Amino acid sequence: MKHTKKCTGLLLATALVMQVVMPGAQVDAKKASKPALSKKKIVVKEGTKKKVTVKNAKGYKLTVKSKRKAIAAVSKKGKTAFVVKGVKAGKTKVVCTAKKNKKKVTLTCTVNVKKKGNKVIQPAVSPIPTKDNPGTSTTPASTDAPVSTATPVPTLGPFPETDKYSYVPHEFADVSENVEKGMIEEFAYTSKTTNKTHNVLVQLPANYSQDKQYPVLYLFHGETDTEGIWKDMAADQIIDNATAFKAAKEMIVVMPNISGDKDEDIIKDFADDLKPEVEAKYSASKERHNIAVAGYGVGGRIALNIGLSLPEQVAYTGAFAPVEGLLPSNGADGYFDNSSFCIDEKYKDYTFVMIQKGKSDDVAGEAPDSYNKTLTDNGSECLYLEMDGAHDHDLFKAGLYNFARRIFKRGTQDESIVNGFVTKVPDSAIKPTTHRGKIEKIEYDTETYDPDNSQKIHKWANVYLPYDYDPEKQYNILYLMHGGGENADTWIKGDNIYGDYTHNRDMLNRLFEDGYCEPCIIVNPTFYRPEGAPEPSNAMDLTTLFQHELRNDLIPAVEATYSTYAGGDVSIESLKASRMHRGFAGLSMGSNTTYHSAFFGNYDLFAWYAPYSGYFGTENGNDADADRFNKIIEEGEANGMPLGFIYCGNGSDDFALSGQLDLMQKALVRSSILVPGRNYDFVIIPDGIHDMNQWHIHLYNTLKIFFTKE
Repeated sequence: MKHTKKCTGLLLATALVMQVVMPGAQVDAKKASKPALSKKKIVVKEGTKKKVTVKNAKGYKLTVKSKRKAIAAVSKKGKTAFVVKGVKAGKTKVVCTAKKNKKKVTLTCTVNVKKKGNKVIQPAVSPIPTKDNPGTSTTPASTDAPVSTATPVPTLGPFPETDKYSYVPHEFADVSENVEKGMIEEFAYTSKTTNKTHNVLVQLPANYSQDKQYPVLYLFHGETDTEGIWKDMAADQIIDNATAFKAAKEMIVVMPNISGDKDEDIIKDFADDLKPEVEAKYSASKERHNIAVAGYGVGGRIALNIGLSLPEQVAYTGAFAPVEGLLPSNGADGYFDNSSFCIDEKYKDYTFVMIQKGKSDDVAGEAPDSYNKTLTDNGSECLYLEMDGAHDHDLFKAGLYNFARRIFKRGTQDESIVNGFVTKVPDSAIKPTTHRGKIEKIEYDTETYDPDNSQKIHKWANVYLPYDYDPEKQYNILYLMHGGGENADTWIKGDNIYGDYTHNRDMLNRLFEDGYCEPCIIVNPTFYRPEGAPEPSNAMDLTTLFQHELRNDLIPAVEATYSTYAGGDVSIESLKASRMHRGFAGLSMGSNTTYHSAFFGNYDLFAWYAPYSGYFGTENGNDADADRFNKIIEEGEANGMPLGFIYCGNGSDDFALSGQLDLMQKALVRSSILVPGRNYDFVIIPDGIHDMNQWHIHLYNTLKIFFTKE
């Protein structure tokens, strides 16, 4: 295989393969003092308050927001603090944004609201106002029933929603054999407003039933196009895939032909003709919190006009590269003046507006930015996504994907769940620090565990201890496995051929010092056997046989020596009780080890999993393996062993992508427990190949997600 300056060896199935990689970059910029929270985790009871101070905030302007206001409310306290008030039991996040000139720092703390006393308040969703229901509600009656043990909810999703976006994920615009497609129907109606007959395409959810009411998304085309353009852009496939893979809610999608009509006529037609026609023909919800409008170009302008003009009918508005015309511009009047361009005060807390801009869009120009700025200046919250791209189908498809996975979730447990993002490793995250963790070697006795011929062997593993490791403190622990042809030095220490060229060790030191995540112990073992030991006929068997060594020998040796949540007690009962503080990750053959030895073989000992780049499955095939995967999770839930998170990482150009993606798609569409963003994600690095540059990014994201549930 071809090599460049630095390489790493990996195994594909049973053959060793060498892959091309490039050295990581290192930056020497000085880290300046910047705002930081006095507390990153808050526990507060219902009806009580806690104050959080923002350190180093002098000269900064603070804004604060609770991700779930029904759980916790937040308000500023002076110029450098805010107060969190518990509303009802649950978990959420509070986001504090500090701005000074062009500097912007986003700070996040997790809030755990505990019940006050022993009474159980039945959960209630704050009603979203409708024309017939202004939003008043009564407090549910409390009971004295005993509190049941609920499945833990993560305190932190993998990626923030407010300032992040994703391009259409890998293969989301393609037909998938794992996804059942919804029907697309066509009908025509005569508009009393325009006196014209309009054609309409309607996409129904897979397994559409008249016995169930569905939310409705109305999509408006732009410029000189017609309703068929949405199917040409694979909008139907994006919606079907997003729904099947739980990135979006089930919905009816309505695509009308609005060619040649004026904005004001389209708005009136929407309210008086199109919407009533759809609701008469289909099992469509009429409640405003189940109605969304979106469009691109002219259609984006129209959708934004509808959303702001008919707030009593529409709760979600998406404007993808909307063109000018809503506001006064170049001497021409707009449909709104600058002061009236806002969300109706009555619906402000119950309305979602998203505006997308393409950085190279010379058709919409600065109109999206102008709309966003005017809304913001008028006190109306807007999610503004500025993305690479021109005024073309790729931009509009990305707008649709980002909008579709955010709608119809208001007031539900999925409201803040977002998936599909990968956060690149910032240069500052690999800057060396004087607070360096140390690596120790641990030796232990084990066996080959070959069926009917197990032989005694002696092995070793590397143990990374964070800076200032305290044996009196309990630490989370991550077992991190290498790939084919590598060894226990590969991940952190750096092997004697290529070294630690992506600076994983520097990254760990920096992330722990900066408080990116809690310091943890990391163990780098090997599934390979010492020289002279018998080898199986197939090297891939090592990734499965390792499950016995892991359970019986490695974990007991490590956790009897170092301070973990097992507390030095390495009995199976103790290890099971501490599983929420133990994770396993690995690359390539290490990914297979994560699946077979950690997940399939020792689910009762681990709650957190991160397989990177590959699933080399069993002879039973991915269908059977996916069912086995789901059965383990279901039985775990039933027996008080919930899944913490499974972070699947891969690259779009990685040869090991297809098998793993197929397995996890099958598992996801069949599971009632896996929810992207809550306990699962499949992150694909654009242009990522089978190398440490990709896995370096995945490890960075994994550390943010792991061990965030108790």
